[in-house]
Amino acid sequence: MKFGRVIKNISYSFSANLISLLISIFMVLFVPKMLSVNDYGLWQLFLFYYSYLGFLHFGWEDGIYLRYAGKRFDELDRKTFAGQFYCIILLQIVLAIVVSMFGEAFVENSDKRLALVCAIWLVPFVNFNNLCNFIMQITNRIKEYARLLVTERVIFFLGVLFFLVILGWNQFCYMYGAQVFAVVSMAAAGAYLCKSLLVPHFDSFAAIRQEAYKNVSVGIKLMLANIASILIIGIVRYGISMGWDVATFGKVSLTLGVSNFLMVFINSVSIVFFPIIKRMDEEKRSEVYTIIRNALTFLLFAGLIGYYPIRYVLSLWLPKYADSLIYMSVLFPVCVFESKVTLLINTYLKSMRKEFLMLKINTVSVAFSLIVTTFTVAIWHNLDAAVFSIVLVYAFRCVLAEYHVTLLLGLNLRKNMLEDLLMCAIFIISGWALDSFLCMVVYGAAYIVFVLIHRCSLQQIVAMVRG
Repeated sequence: MKFGRVIKNISYSFSANLISLLISIFMVLFVPKMLSVNDYGLWQLFLFYYSYLGFLHFGWEDGIYLRYAGKRFDELDRKTFAGQFYCIILLQIVLAIVVSMFGEAFVENSDKRLALVCAIWLVPFVNFNNLCNFIMQITNRIKEYARLLVTERVIFFLGVLFFLVILGWNQFCYMYGAQVFAVVSMAAAGAYLCKSLLVPHFDSFAAIRQEAYKNVSVGIKLMLANIASILIIGIVRYGISMGWDVATFGKVSLTLGVSNFLMVFINSVSIVFFPIIKRMDEEKRSEVYTIIRNALTFLLFAGLIGYYPIRYVLSLWLPKYADSLIYMSVLFPVCVFESKVTLLINTYLKSMRKEFLMLKINTVSVAFSLIVTTFTVAIWHNLDAAVFSIVLVYAFRCVLAEYHVTLLLGLNLRKNMLEDLLMCAIFIISGWALDSFLCMVVYGAAYIVFVLIHRCSLQQIVAMVRG
């Protein structure tokens, strides 16, 4: 693929994710002001249930994502995919009925029951949309994928503005109505883009069952790896929520959210690179890994400099959180480690079909997170140590995962990994111990030295981009 095409696809994906991020920021800052406390709590409970709907295909769609990545859209077998589409939808409808009956029978609290039922009846649309998104990604139709993502978020945003701002109907049911309209609209758009795969001409039932078995047996490992990945940070955050009050948890969550801002760009790039690396000749993967890693390292370490102006602006905009913004100096490097795992390491592991290795790495990291959280929260009960443990856990997983990837690729990057840890340590220590100006000088000097040491790699990257 031409470099210009890659950049164009990244721009599509980044724009879509950026729009989604801006809408999310609006939801966090303004919706709590418009809804009552009870309605906002009901909305948050609905979103909590809604966030887990994507796991109810039990890895079926993840298997399709892994097995068919790198194919062109016109290479996908129509009968095979039609059978998978309709069977997945049927499974989701059955699950919606079963969970609704369970909720009516066993969930006594009316608000919890309402949130659960409202969420579960969206599962057929949610996982249909997820499969359409996956197909757009693996076939490198990134522009269409971006349109699907933007369609849902913009329609939802307009619905919220219409009901809450224009009409003043500030109740949960209208928020839910906006969400339903957005999800159904995205499903309609996805059905249009994948219409050739939805023509109801199927293989035999035995062939459909065999294809489904292959997809689930492969995808369940990736799904479990993704769940474990969520638990890595989830355990630490849960420990902080149990050990300290809600206000403290909110302050740490705010700084962690701001620290992950760079992940919007990284996620956009990873979506584009996966089908490209999947198609790549095996002998080229090691060389490309080194090039992408070097470029990503220069970018991420330069991005850390953005901490200083961001912290200053946030201290003025959110004075109530000014005392907790010191944690940004600790949590900002999280984006360095998480970006490398998301964009580079996981992309390579998935392209090499090492999803079981991903699961093992994430499981070990979850165990490490549990041990560290038990020590810092339950035994030591030190908030600073608990916050430091977040970046420690992310660094542990990144180093462990990259060690295994370099073994598979026949590379020796131990020196580079140590340099990464040293740069992040300089950033954290200077940010924690010094004021904003001095720590910017110290880290800036360290970054200049890093660039000078690796100037040949930087020149190679620049030449490649210009070429």
